[in-house]
Amino acid sequence: MNLDHQAPAERAAVLIVGGSVVGASAALFLAARGIVPVLVEKHVAVSTRLRAKLFYPRTMEAYRSVGADQEIYAVQHGLPPADHAAVVTSLAGPELRRWRLPAAEDFSDVSPCPSAFVKQSDLEEVVREHARAAGADLRFGHRFLGLRQHDDHVVARVLDAEGGSYTVEADYLLAADGNGSAIRQELGIGRSGSEAVSHVMEIGFTADLRQVLDGRRLALAWTDSPERAFISWNTAHDRGTISVPYDPAITEPATAFGTERCRDIVSRALGLPAASFTTTGARPWHMGAWVADSYRAHRVFLLGDAAHVTPPTGGFGANAGIQDAWNLTAKLVSVLRGDADPRLLDDYDPERRAVGALTVEQALLRVRDRATAPAASGPPLSEAAVAVGYRYRVPGDDRDAALPEADEPARWHGEPGTRLPHVPLTGRDDGLSTLDLVRDGRHLLLAGPEGRPWMRAARELDPAGAFLDTALLPREAGTGTARPAGTCGIGDHGALLVRPDHVIAWRAVQAAPDPAAALAEATRRALRHRHVPA
Repeated sequence: MNLDHQAPAERAAVLIVGGSVVGASAALFLAARGIVPVLVEKHVAVSTRLRAKLFYPRTMEAYRSVGADQEIYAVQHGLPPADHAAVVTSLAGPELRRWRLPAAEDFSDVSPCPSAFVKQSDLEEVVREHARAAGADLRFGHRFLGLRQHDDHVVARVLDAEGGSYTVEADYLLAADGNGSAIRQELGIGRSGSEAVSHVMEIGFTADLRQVLDGRRLALAWTDSPERAFISWNTAHDRGTISVPYDPAITEPATAFGTERCRDIVSRALGLPAASFTTTGARPWHMGAWVADSYRAHRVFLLGDAAHVTPPTGGFGANAGIQDAWNLTAKLVSVLRGDADPRLLDDYDPERRAVGALTVEQALLRVRDRATAPAASGPPLSEAAVAVGYRYRVPGDDRDAALPEADEPARWHGEPGTRLPHVPLTGRDDGLSTLDLVRDGRHLLLAGPEGRPWMRAARELDPAGAFLDTALLPREAGTGTARPAGTCGIGDHGALLVRPDHVIAWRAVQAAPDPAAALAEATRRALRHRHVPA
């Protein structure tokens, strides 16, 4: 397709292809920081399919930074509590084993945000609404057709909702177009991992499950036998899916899962007579576990399912995609504002691809039927370590190689490449957190209570506060006994340089002989500048 014969009709700093939770989140994160993206999505409405319904604290921290978290929690608070899982004889029958979901544990020591238990479609509605309010140009029913890359821009052709085509010229294109990403395929980017860890038949149903689930706090369930069915349902408790594995070597799904067998599977999984539910169709799908070989091709970036597909065990997939968007948009904002050199964007691929590989591996370790899953090395990490406590490698840091790829969030204390520790500054309940000091896409110099020389150095470096905010930690805060500076891994005279995505770029444990020179060098490295911006 020739995209060069017609002059681009429109200009955008960033074009996002794909408007599900990852693309919409990227649009929100950009627009909230003054970068107005254009987003195109081929579907006209939010998908009603049952997808993710668990969003970990680190994801909610990102939404907190752009003012969307409370509305998401409000959706959850209007629903029956659902924070447990169980193995059952049937959903209406006895429970053989029950456990609280790890994401429902108390994270208040390490985050200002609890996990959110809401269905993805409800969260997407909130995110889209906030993105529009922030100025993002969201176009649903618009289909991406193709792209052409140039040295300094990307040209994309789009088909609008009425069937007319137009072109968009953008500085950068974000491909959030799902696991079958046409953009990834057009760019020729391969994948490493397994296309099919297991094959599953998903059978939809409608039924009144309110009495069956009343007071049980269940979010999901499995049957013990014979199909080892996975049961999922929506928050209204009036429809859901039953997913059962099958072996494609001996089973032809089109013939093996006829109407009567599907009704029988649903009846036994729910423990309800056939007259009390209606099946709404069945579809085969395969559980993939792979990571794209590159997350970037020049001015095009992959994120979400276009970059990695994660087995649903652990509930990591949507969270990983949203964190792709959080990481990448922070870099784009710094570059597009002129605060950072474009070379900063080179860090997106190694940072997020390493986390993607770790996340896929950890999800594989949780796959229920280990016999059909490829081997993964080592014991599983906790859900908190995978979703909250991962670390980015810091080029040039000799100590980096000795650190784990992920750890319990409370074990990190300001190490470069890790997330800024949460310290409650004004009380534990809905109070100010150290994470809230990182604002509006700017970096933060966070110093100990005796760190005023660092404050002066920051103002010398950036007199107008254009790209660098400053804050001093108090000597004591909240109700804990740990000193805030110690929690952040510095002494009273030390300092941290924190990126806009809450990640620590640099640390001085104690005072420096020349704070101005030390901070200038740290900022130059963090922004990938040959010279620090004036």
